[in-house]
Amino acid sequence: MLNGIRYILFVNAQDTTRHVSSANTAIYPNLGLLTLMTAVEQRLQSADFRLGYFDGTVHGNLALEQFIDENAGSIAAVCFSALTANYGASLALAERAKRLNPTVITIFGNDHFSALYKQVMRNRACVDYGFYGNDVVEGFGAFVTDCLLGSIDDLSTYAGLVYRQPSGEITANPENPAEYGELSAPNYALIDSLMPHRKHYLEGQQKTYFFMRSRELRSQVVDIGRGCIKFAGPRLEGIPLNACDFCGIIPGVKEISSPDAAKAWAILHNAYEHGYNYFYVIADELPLTLWPMLRDMAADIPSWFSSLSSDERPKMFGYARAEAFAIAPDRIKVLIEDLGFDHFFIGFDGLTEISLLVMNKQPVGGRGRAENPMEHNLRAFDDMVTRGGMITAGLVLTHLGITPALLEENYNALARIVNSHPKTFAALDFGPLCPIPGSQSFRYLTHPEYAEARAEKFGLRVNRDYLESRKEYYREADDFDMNELIEDFTIGCCPDITPKQVDDHIARITELADRYEIVVGGGV
Repeated sequence: MLNGIRYILFVNAQDTTRHVSSANTAIYPNLGLLTLMTAVEQRLQSADFRLGYFDGTVHGNLALEQFIDENAGSIAAVCFSALTANYGASLALAERAKRLNPTVITIFGNDHFSALYKQVMRNRACVDYGFYGNDVVEGFGAFVTDCLLGSIDDLSTYAGLVYRQPSGEITANPENPAEYGELSAPNYALIDSLMPHRKHYLEGQQKTYFFMRSRELRSQVVDIGRGCIKFAGPRLEGIPLNACDFCGIIPGVKEISSPDAAKAWAILHNAYEHGYNYFYVIADELPLTLWPMLRDMAADIPSWFSSLSSDERPKMFGYARAEAFAIAPDRIKVLIEDLGFDHFFIGFDGLTEISLLVMNKQPVGGRGRAENPMEHNLRAFDDMVTRGGMITAGLVLTHLGITPALLEENYNALARIVNSHPKTFAALDFGPLCPIPGSQSFRYLTHPEYAEARAEKFGLRVNRDYLESRKEYYREADDFDMNELIEDFTIGCCPDITPKQVDDHIARITELADRYEIVVGGGV
């Protein structure tokens, strides 16, 4: 143990497996880990502990394995951000750390753990604790600090904590939905607390996006809102029934959370003070979900922002549901002209009405619900062309019951759009539907009767026998290969197409993007 220092590691492991198309460029930090680290840093006022951030997509998991091997006796805790893609690698790192030092505390969180926390805690002895959901930062900070200082309280008092009772029963404490507005802005300097990351993220941004190179942009993720309008309504086992089919986000108790406008501006100022000038606002569907806050932000722009010249003023980019461009154009104007957004991520997805409806990607309400959802995509595109903005288009290439004719129709629709105005596209982020745990599509694998009934609603087919043969595996397991997930979904839920047809479809879209030097994936 070096000078008596003990490490608390916060790990975003490199993917074990990833589905076959989107890039996994390491151009942004894991904001969830940085938020948790900030909470611990503020509480753990002790020189005996050192926080360490590690991103395996930057340095590779081997670098962390070597660090664990050389410093195992000095490691007090390892905290993992677990998505389906990197969950297997996270398990391997946890097992390594505990094998070398059985006193190490391992803690898992993020969407994959939240979706499968019962299976994880039942199947994996190397996972000591976990945190379920989003509103868990304060509970996490208090729990980790108390563990390390030997002042642990009643486990039931830590919001979001998942743990085993002495009897073996698995308990998940409720989240604290009131915490979001109280959180401190993240300390981005923690990115370099263990190994250098900042320079690698910035280099990755410059390498990936031509407009970041030409404008000397330094981008950073910011959290000024959370949730989605489609998370409202009834839930089944914590999954919103109104969410899009492919969405694997596990929402908190509140479907939408946002601070007041002053706090939102303070969060942006924090990123600016850390040296960033292009803010990636990660909240879903800005003009519809967060409009009240954005409206108030535009009405009271702080002096630190307004006093900057137009060339110096930071720009922003974020997510927008396409119907917002169609049914709320005044809101888009505020985002672009008052707040400085110049790039939107829009879920084009299936590109035809039937595909969008099957994926539950229909408009969310009001007069927009009566309109063809593809018309919203086209109007959003035209609006961006007119305003000179950029679009990253999200494309989910397969869905429940898809046919060769639908694949072809969707490709032709995309080709018409891209060929007409290719310079509007910053990136195309696409791939076959991967039914990750927490999504409606994952339920198709665990409940074949649900898949069959939904497909029949649209006059489509599933392979019920195949789904029945796989359902127990998906109900009990916790570690999945993403390519196997896609293959099982294709065979069981898309019996009218073959994996080769999917591969050919991906190749055609890749060729279309390459023709115009449009980024594929882009790490967003």
